[in-house]
Amino acid sequence: MNTEMEIKKAANILANAKRTVASCGAGISAESGIATFRDPGGVWEKLNPAEVGTADGLLSTLTNNPHKLMPFFIELLETFQNAEPNPAHLALGELERMGILQTVITQNIDNLHIEAGNTDVIEVHGNGFRIRCISCGGSERLQRKQIIKDTLKKVRDIKEFTLETIVSLLPPCRNCLAPTRPDVVMFGEMVKDVPQAFDAARKSDVLLAIGTSGTVYPAAHLPFHAKESGAKVIVVNPNENAFSAVSDIYIPMKAGAAMEEIIQAIRRLMH
Repeated sequence: MNTEMEIKKAANILANAKRTVASCGAGISAESGIATFRDPGGVWEKLNPAEVGTADGLLSTLTNNPHKLMPFFIELLETFQNAEPNPAHLALGELERMGILQTVITQNIDNLHIEAGNTDVIEVHGNGFRIRCISCGGSERLQRKQIIKDTLKKVRDIKEFTLETIVSLLPPCRNCLAPTRPDVVMFGEMVKDVPQAFDAARKSDVLLAIGTSGTVYPAAHLPFHAKESGAKVIVVNPNENAFSAVSDIYIPMKAGAAMEEIIQAIRRLMH
C-alpha cells in the first residue's frame, strides 16, 4: 500500500465532498495522553468494570470501599487536566472551518472535539464535563480545566472518604439543588443520540472513521450505514482496518499525523 497515494486520494475525496461526517474512537484521544479503556494499560486493567462501570457497582464501591477508587480518580482527573486537543482534533476543527466537515460523532467523553472548534458534536457516550441532575434531569456543561482544578483541591482536602463527601465533589443542580452526576454512559445505560448519529451517517457523502477499533456498538455500525447510503468511507487507524469490508481508503497512520497530511493535501488542491 502506498500511504502517500492514499492520503492524496482521501484529500481529493474530501475536497469534493458536500457533507462529511467523522466517527471517532478512543484512538484519537490517546494521542492527547488519555489512555483507552480496553487496550493494554487501559482503565479496565486497573479496575474491575463490574465495580466502577455500572451505576450500581460504582455506588456499592463508593459506599463500601471509597479508598479503593480515590488514587485512580485523582490519576484520571490529572490525566484529563493535562490533556489538550491534538493535531487530529485540530484538523477536524479546520475541516469544519473549510466547510468540508459537518458533524463529529465521538465515543469519547473528554470534550476535546468541542475545544478544537467543532460545533456539531454528537457524544454517544456522553461528556465527562457536563453534569446531569439525578432529580430533574437538567444538564450543565462545565469548564474542563476549572472543574478539574476545583475538584482536585476538594479531593486533597477531604479527611475521610465517604459516599457523601464524594457526592459533594460535584456542584448541585442549578435548577433544583439536587445532587448531580457526570453525564456519561455507564454499562447497562442507553447510549445517547443514536438516531441523530445514524441520520448524520446516512446523509453523509464521506465518512471518516478515525481511531476506532470497530468493536464498540452501535457506533461500529456507522461506516456500514454510511456506505449503504452511498458514502465513501475513509479509515484512519495505525493498527487495523476494522471496516475493510466497506472502506474506500485505509491510512495506517496515527490520527494526528494522518489528518495533518490530509489537511495539507486539501490546501494544495484548493490553491
